[in-house]
Amino acid sequence: EEVHDEEMVVDVDQLRDELETRTAEWRANAQDSEQAMQLWQAYTRLTHDLSLMLTEQLRLILTPTQATQLRGDYRTGKRLNMKRIIPYIASEFRKDKIWLRRTKPARREYQVMVALDNSKSMAQSPQAVELAYETLALVTTALNQLEVGQLSVVSFGESVSLLHPFDRPFDADAGARVLSRLTFADDRTDVVQLMDASLRLYEVAATGSADLWRLQLVISDGVCQDHPRLLRQVRAAMEQRIMTVFIVLDRSALAATDTADGVSTVDPEKDSIMNTQHVSFVKGPDGKMEMRVERYLDTFPFKFYVVLRNIHGLPA
Repeated sequence: EEVHDEEMVVDVDQLRDELETRTAEWRANAQDSEQAMQLWQAYTRLTHDLSLMLTEQLRLILTPTQATQLRGDYRTGKRLNMKRIIPYIASEFRKDKIWLRRTKPARREYQVMVALDNSKSMAQSPQAVELAYETLALVTTALNQLEVGQLSVVSFGESVSLLHPFDRPFDADAGARVLSRLTFADDRTDVVQLMDASLRLYEVAATGSADLWRLQLVISDGVCQDHPRLLRQVRAAMEQRIMTVFIVLDRSALAATDTADGVSTVDPEKDSIMNTQHVSFVKGPDGKMEMRVERYLDTFPFKFYVVLRNIHGLPA
């Protein structure tokens, strides 16, 4: 029988609705490990097309670092350049740059840490949990497809937990284990502690290469305290060749809904991090303390960040 193309297309919205229900039931029933594998496979399938797009974007940013391809014309080397043999003979063996060397970078060797906020603010609604899982599946799948190097996953909230170490491949089993250990039950989000702990984890996992770049991807709702201290930590990380990128899951996209009447308890404009205000007290010209009100993102300590309101915006 002939199968129409329309029947082969996955209904993303329907799959997302089904996943939302399955995820809520799974979290309510002790997060069974076998079901975790099924959910992880479903999330990777849901974000498959987006992960391909993100992979191509990352390919332009995370350039190859290790020389594995042969190139060039050298007098010595490991392999002959066959195109240079005939000119070499015709020149009576004077044009002797006939060898190739591995000088063209073709392989990536990065250490990438994905840090996911495990606090209650990330689970305001089933949609919020699903967006967090989708983002995790999308990012890790794209990094794996790019063969970026070593990949680690941590959770943070009141404390920092290592969910997947650098020295193990991140496969479907690892993804399911990570899902099982995410509870979104911590009462607070300590980003300062995350930065301290991640520096130690990178130090332990150091390969000895001075040219190794590290990337830290933080997935959170963006609410963090002590901006001046965090800014110092971000600078210290950069000095150790660790670049931190903050993926903010905006509250306007995580609107909690009252199950009784379906009314949203979150104002998309008022509660968006784009419109959040930051209040601080500074010493004025007369020496007295004055209140200063600024746009929250104007004081945000992470230079590289993206505000995500929809999962489709991440590859861009």
